Amino acid sequence: MDIKEVEDNSIIEYSRRSLAVSRALGDYEYKNVEGRGPCEQLVSPEPEVSVMDRDEERDEFLVLACDGVWDVMSNDDLCNFVRSRLVLTDDLECIANQVIDTCLYKGSRDNMSIVLVTFPGCLQPSADAIQKEVQLEATIERRITELVRQGDNLKFLHVLQTLADEDIPGLPPGGGLSAKQNFIENVYKKLCPNKSDSVEL
Repeated sequence: MDIKEVEDNSIIEYSRRSLAVSRALGDYEYKNVEGRGPCEQLVSPEPEVSVMDRDEERDEFLVLACDGVWDVMSNDDLCNFVRSRLVLTDDLECIANQVIDTCLYKGSRDNMSIVLVTFPGCLQPSADAIQKEVQLEATIERRITELVRQGDNLKFLHVLQTLADEDIPGLPPGGGLSAKQNFIENVYKKLCPNKSDSVEL
């Protein structure tokens, strides 16, 4: 192995540690090796493409998302979460926002974007599912109220941690308690308006 190969291998190893994925746009410092074509650079813009046949009756939806989402949700988690939201609303912008919020609360620190496309086979809003969500939120609100009444100086983080330690039935699959954090914050602010500035994490 000559010096040039050693240098190339070192750069490749560095790029693997500093980049999570290959990118078609940007990262120019990994695409300027002289004598190599565009697809032979350290970071290749050449996409990996898979072709799948569509099933008009069974296909429900398609999700396109970037690292910030996949860092904290698996494929199954995200699909289950989106399904659980589709039975509550057909507002795709609302569902996409809920995914991003949930990922933030799960601790994602990377860029996040998501595109959600539904197909004719997707789930529709259901009165039964909506009623279950109402009951879930009533249960959470009742528990937060109990916690706040137990202590005059109860901080939001303590409320959140207590709820996380409890087995609350009916939380959104794939999202868990993180999917209800906006709701929890709003309830806490309503019950403790003088502490609303302490909600920021």
